[in-house]
Amino acid sequence: MHLYRVVRLAVLGLFIGTASLFFIDRAAAQQQPRPVENVDIIGNRRLRKDDIVYYLQTRPGEVYNEAQVERDVQALNALGFFDKTETRATKEDGPRGGVNVTFYVSELPIIRDIRFEGLKSVSEADVLKTFREKRVGVSKEAIEDPVKLRNATRVLKEMLAAKGHPNATVKAAIERVSATSNAITFQINEGPRVRVAEIHFEGSHVFKSGKLRDQMKYVKEAGLLTRFREQDILDREKLEFDLHKVDNYMRSKGYLQARHGEPHVEGLGRRRTGFPILPIPFLSSTDDTLRITVPIIEGKLYRLGDMKIEGNSIFSEAVIKAIIGLKKGEVANGEAISKALYENLKKYYGAQGFIQYTAEVTPTFKENPQNANEGVADFLITIDEGKQFTLRRLEFTGNTFTRDNVLRREVLMNEGDIYNQNTFEFSVIRLNQLGYFNPIDKDKDVDFRTNDEEGTVDVTVKVAEKGRQQISFNGGVSGIGGSFFGLDYSTNNLFGRGEVLSINLAAGNRQRSAQFSFTEPYIRNRPITAGFSVFTYSQKFFGEGTFLSQNTAAQQGLFGNALDFFNTSEENLFTRTSTGGSIFASAPLSEFYRKRPFTQFYPIRHKRSDHPEVFGFRILLGDLSPAQHSNQPGYRHLRLRHAQRQHRSNTRPFLIGRARRGRTRRRCAHL
Repeated sequence: MHLYRVVRLAVLGLFIGTASLFFIDRAAAQQQPRPVENVDIIGNRRLRKDDIVYYLQTRPGEVYNEAQVERDVQALNALGFFDKTETRATKEDGPRGGVNVTFYVSELPIIRDIRFEGLKSVSEADVLKTFREKRVGVSKEAIEDPVKLRNATRVLKEMLAAKGHPNATVKAAIERVSATSNAITFQINEGPRVRVAEIHFEGSHVFKSGKLRDQMKYVKEAGLLTRFREQDILDREKLEFDLHKVDNYMRSKGYLQARHGEPHVEGLGRRRTGFPILPIPFLSSTDDTLRITVPIIEGKLYRLGDMKIEGNSIFSEAVIKAIIGLKKGEVANGEAISKALYENLKKYYGAQGFIQYTAEVTPTFKENPQNANEGVADFLITIDEGKQFTLRRLEFTGNTFTRDNVLRREVLMNEGDIYNQNTFEFSVIRLNQLGYFNPIDKDKDVDFRTNDEEGTVDVTVKVAEKGRQQISFNGGVSGIGGSFFGLDYSTNNLFGRGEVLSINLAAGNRQRSAQFSFTEPYIRNRPITAGFSVFTYSQKFFGEGTFLSQNTAAQQGLFGNALDFFNTSEENLFTRTSTGGSIFASAPLSEFYRKRPFTQFYPIRHKRSDHPEVFGFRILLGDLSPAQHSNQPGYRHLRLRHAQRQHRSNTRPFLIGRARRGRTRRRCAHL
């Protein structure tokens, strides 16, 4: 019995050991890395399989990685070509012990056509242009994305609201054109037009509502003029801009803490707007109207207290205060302070190459011990001047026809000069005056790339060529000139050199003319204009056939029918022939000024000026630095000095020096 149990236990242990080895071997086989045998794409119609596989990291022959497959699914969704809810991946065992991976995709259709039904207030061209500017992503031959369609619907509603239809409804209807493309129809119901009838300001005790309404520029009450200017339409962005102007106006009067609250809009029902008496078409109508109520918080009137300036090293505190133009005890004009710091002073710094200038104003409000109804505002102005930048490179893009030197000669700065923002803006005006390009915007069409370490700036100006040649044909019939035909050709940018060429030809049975003119605006790259013009002219006119003439044949030709008139005998006509030409040249008066080879004025280089009237200049002689001037024999060091503070108000004297033969001559110049 005991032996039987031993044998039974031995057989059971052998069976358990064999089963354990089988499962262990199978688990080990499953844990071994398996290669990817094949990658397949299912559901693609327009896109090729190879183009889709290009974006996948799971490739045949590589080790299968489930995390990598999930990342590949995310990469396919990021392409924007497929429906994100349908994109997935599956795997199955391969015939050689590997893994076959299959990606299932559902392509989004293509927009073949876009139509607008019920759109009246806005043109379709303006809608499509707005879609492009705001990058909505809805256009012909674009991928149809439900998210982009909802965005397009929102933008279209905003455009209709800006035209006085805030209650408009927009629905995007999809029509299937083929298996891979759809047509989009925006079904629009604009609804009634809504105009602003009343604008009220609540809580204002110092400023009258009419005065505050006058500060508004884009949103006004309905009237005869505002009707045609579309200023009686409620546009939230324009309303917020106008209320910001109202805040600035109150702050300019010393109410520095004045601000507006959230405007409240309510309907007033249908009223007659426009012409108030009679219902005249286009001048009056009955529309839905609105009332806008704006709460106003005025605060106290503040006077200027102490003004402290920090961070300035180029211009002294006296100069900056002179630019601001306010004195202690005066009404604190917040708008004047902002304009002085963010516009005027920025121009002064920009003229010296400090294009990264910024200013921060920190006001401190306190009670006025002399008047409990007023307050005192102290200002701490922190200036960050930044580095002084030099123009390293100036480039132009888009001038496919005009030569580069034609543009460069209109720019009043050279590469290597200290960058001057004011001079550059004036140069942009000169470029626009050429007439070779579409208008250049100094903010949108100019790209600045600064190098803070080296203190250099690269400027790229984007231009777009426009039509530079004009060809016209003319002809007609007149009693004096007879029948004639003419051809005119002119260009203001010949071969891209900026030269002007004009050719005029005319021929007829009684007159012939030809004229050729040419103008070179720059001679040897100097602003000297020269040109010439040659012409020849021949005309036949009546010498007989008038009332005082006894030539009856000419009189019959003159007063007969039109055919007799134009075929009047040559015997009754005189011939006048003129041939000539002209040469002209012009130059600005600055070309004739006497040049000063030793004395030059340069922009300041980190040197402070303490005079509130004279700043931004220093004198350099030759290539010597100011520290070396005192070592020159017979040279008395020249320096800028201002007159006494009680100087005459109409003059600004400073000394101009000129070195000659070891002596110094000084002259006083009044600017």
